[in-house]
Amino acid sequence: MLFIIRSTVSIATLPVLTTGEAAQDAWASSLLVVPGTVLIVLLVGGLGIKFKEMTVVEYSAELLGRPLGAVVSSLFLLVFLHFAATDIRVYAEVLISGFTPKTPIPFIVGIVIALAVIASQLGIETIGRMADVLTPLFVLFIALGILGCLVTFDIQHLEPVLSRGSMPIISGALTPTALGAKYLTLAMLIPNTTKPSKALTYAVVSVLLSGVVLIAVATSTVAVLGADLSRNTVFPFFKALRSVRITQLIQRIEALAVISWGYGVFIDVSLLLYSGAKGLSQLLGLDDYRVLLLPLAVIWGFYTVESHDTLLELMHVYRPSTLIPFVTVMVFVPYIVLWIAYLIRVRRSHGESG
Repeated sequence: MLFIIRSTVSIATLPVLTTGEAAQDAWASSLLVVPGTVLIVLLVGGLGIKFKEMTVVEYSAELLGRPLGAVVSSLFLLVFLHFAATDIRVYAEVLISGFTPKTPIPFIVGIVIALAVIASQLGIETIGRMADVLTPLFVLFIALGILGCLVTFDIQHLEPVLSRGSMPIISGALTPTALGAKYLTLAMLIPNTTKPSKALTYAVVSVLLSGVVLIAVATSTVAVLGADLSRNTVFPFFKALRSVRITQLIQRIEALAVISWGYGVFIDVSLLLYSGAKGLSQLLGLDDYRVLLLPLAVIWGFYTVESHDTLLELMHVYRPSTLIPFVTVMVFVPYIVLWIAYLIRVRRSHGESG
C-alpha cells in the first residue's frame, strides 16, 4: 500500500520537474528525494514501533495528555483529508482534460470516494488484499509506459548533466520529499500488522522501490519531451506518453498511465479514508469507525470539489512555498513534540528504576 501511494506521485504531477528548477537533472532530484523520505519514515514509524499496539491518536493522548493529544491528532486527521482531496481532484482533472471533457467533476469525485468507502467499510485487510492484487498491474502498466518512451527517447535532452550546481536539484526535491508526509498513514497501520517490529523496514523498502519508479519516470519524461516542455506541463508523464506513437496500431499509450494512476488513487484514498475514520473514532471514543465513513465521505467529497476553483489554483498546493509550511506545521512539528515527550518519559522511567 505504501509503495503504491508513494509511486502515484511519479505518475501524477511529477513534482521533481514541475515544482523546481531541476530541468534535465530531474533524475538527480529524484535520487535526493529517497533519503529525505526515509527520514520522514523514521520520524513517523520510529515512534510508531515504540507503541506497537497503538495508533498515533492513542499514543498522542498517552504522551501528551488528552487535551494536547487531541489537538495533535486533529492536525493529523486534517492532513489525511487534505491529501485525499488533492489526489482525487488532480485525478479528476486529468480524466476530464484527457478523456471525458463533458463529465462533471463531482461525478468522478463521487465515484472515487464511493469505492473508497466500500473498501474502508470492509476493513484494512481488504484494502491490503486489493493492494496485493493491483500491485503487479500497477507496476506492469508503469513499466510498459516507460518502455514506450524508449521509442522517442533522446539522451541529448538529459544534457548538460549537473551543469547548474546543486541548488536547482535541491529545489526539485523539496515538494516530492514533503509529499512523503503521506507516510503518516504508517502510524495508523502498525497496530494492524502481523509483525509490527518489521513495519519500519517494509516502509523503508517501499521508499526505495518507489524511488526507482520516480527516477525512471522522471528520466524518461525529460528524454521524450525535453526539459523546458516537461517543466511547463501540468502532467508531464501523461503528456510524454501521449506524444509517443509506437505504430499505427499501437497509439494512445497514455491510457497505461491513467489506469495505473487510477489504481494508485483508489488505494491511496481508501487508506486515507480508513485512517481518517479510524483516527476520528478513537478521538471521539467510538467502538466502530464504520459509522463515520458516510459522514466523512460527504465532507471529503464537498471539500474536494469546492476547495479549488481551477486546475492552476489546485497545482499551487504543490509549490514548496505552500506545501512545506503546511507539512512542517501539521506533521513535522507535532511529531517532534511527540518524540520529545517520549524521550522525557523514557528518561524519567530510567531515573525511577535507578
